[in-house]
Amino acid sequence: MSLTESITDVVDAANKLTSVVSNKIGEIDSRVDVAVNEFQKMMVQARLENAIFRQSRNQFGNITGTDLDFYTKNDKYTINISLYREIISGIKWEDRDIEEIDVLTSMGLSGQQHFQPRIRIIKMEWSGYQPNSHSAHSIYPSPICNMSGAVTVASYAKLVAGSITGWWLQDVNEKWGVCGTNILGGPGRYIHAHPYVNTSSGEVLFIWPAVVSGIVPIRRDNPKWGYWPSMYGENPYDAAPGS
Repeated sequence: MSLTESITDVVDAANKLTSVVSNKIGEIDSRVDVAVNEFQKMMVQARLENAIFRQSRNQFGNITGTDLDFYTKNDKYTINISLYREIISGIKWEDRDIEEIDVLTSMGLSGQQHFQPRIRIIKMEWSGYQPNSHSAHSIYPSPICNMSGAVTVASYAKLVAGSITGWWLQDVNEKWGVCGTNILGGPGRYIHAHPYVNTSSGEVLFIWPAVVSGIVPIRRDNPKWGYWPSMYGENPYDAAPGS
């Protein structure tokens, strides 16, 4: 056998070995991806199986005048709260209007006829904000919330005009979807969960804003945010009678 033939054989063997190793690496990578996905699913489910308790009041959306009950406003510029509309349980999916279908789908309730409590869509309008003169914070749940452990601050929301961000309106945009953030917290910490306005005026719609103890995943493609049992009131809904 010539030297050239020997070298050719060595190269062929090396190529075959490389192909085998590459295939094995591909199989390992695939198994790792599957394992990671399964682990992530397990973690999400484990979090949701733990008790989630709401620290903030009035997730339902009761309003007095132009104020959201148990929320404090920034009084340096005008903020008006009003009821935009309600979505009622018991209506067949095919009988719901386009906006209802859009909202319910964004909440993971596609096709659902029944739910509790009824869904109140709250509208917040602001005007007169001057960035060089005013703090940008808007409204926040009162009393302040404990953040010694992990908390989730979230809502379902849609931006209509202007710009606002942070806390339960983190990543809000022109389409309905879950907005919010997870925070690990620390001993003795607390939060004022107030979204920040970025424009002199604007309007945003939101549903079920709250601060809860524990981690709830914030994913628009797989919403898990819900109406959580309250630490306050005579019932876990902390809502108006008959809601």
